[in-house]
Amino acid sequence: MAGIQADPSPIIVDREAGESFAATTITYERWLAENLWERTNGGAWWERVDKAYNGEYPVVLAPGELYEVGVFVEGHGPTSSDPIRVAWLMVGCIWKKPEGRNLISDQNRGFGGTWYFHQVHTTVDTNIVTIGVSRKKPTVDSNGFPHLKETDGAPTTPLTTTNDHLVEIKPLVPGNDYFFAVVVADKFGNWDVRMEEFTTLQRKITVQFQTLHIFNDGDPFGDGEGEFWFRVYDPATPLGEFHLPTQDIDDWWETDRPYPLGFAHLGNFEIVQPGKEGITVESRGAEHDGFLESDEVSNFNFVSLPFPTGRFVETVTNRKFRMDCRAELEDDDFHFGVDVVWSVEYGLGP
Repeated sequence: MAGIQADPSPIIVDREAGESFAATTITYERWLAENLWERTNGGAWWERVDKAYNGEYPVVLAPGELYEVGVFVEGHGPTSSDPIRVAWLMVGCIWKKPEGRNLISDQNRGFGGTWYFHQVHTTVDTNIVTIGVSRKKPTVDSNGFPHLKETDGAPTTPLTTTNDHLVEIKPLVPGNDYFFAVVVADKFGNWDVRMEEFTTLQRKITVQFQTLHIFNDGDPFGDGEGEFWFRVYDPATPLGEFHLPTQDIDDWWETDRPYPLGFAHLGNFEIVQPGKEGITVESRGAEHDGFLESDEVSNFNFVSLPFPTGRFVETVTNRKFRMDCRAELEDDDFHFGVDVVWSVEYGLGP
């Protein structure tokens, strides 16, 4: 898996010690079909000549300068019409003790269940040296510079030089306490900082197993006898389990006979534990043939719900899909489908 790190980051120059520049070490990993691209101060991208797929190299900057490096899929670099970035890092260089810290003049912010938005106005054009959110409180050094560890999410668009920074960070975990920090710097290496706390909105999940479709009842000479199971679960815990007892099933000459279902998981607004963001729905069936013939059984078919993240898109209302379930043995004919309707919303909770 591709990755990039810089040590130290940001690069801090001590004016009182007579320094006018300093260095950091970039360490990277990439696959064979990935390329390393870099640029300085937001200029044009160019591809590095390094051919090693894992390595490190130094970067020297003066206060106010920025260095960016990214790993992109081959043929989909930052200058292409469809860039695919798999890793990215930006390193800024600032003075240890800035001449002034009154760069930030105004702020706006907002958050949902899976995102945080922050707008920073500055008195002059600035670059963002550090921005991010973490479930752990940042450490602040003796100069007042915050250091975030184990951050969640990332900015959704490239950071630019401007006096009006609008940054959305996603994905975040619903219902969790977060710490936010941003550091901006002007072209001379002076910097300003803001830190805040917020709590993402809690999440509510609704899943309905709406209709059972029998495509093949497993019995070519009459109706079959089917039994079905349905389940909703997160990575570790069942949230809802439902059972349709054995009943006669017919496929209308293999033309899809629908049977209405009334099973639903009606969730509450809840705090999502990190690592349990995903929700999966499952279905399994068995067509019973009595003692003269073995039952035809389907494996548990499962679908992970594709939760969108970010402003304006994270809420989903009554999205529908059909889960296709087939017999686990190749020679068996039993085949059915399940219409699933699901919703996700975010709120303050009880």
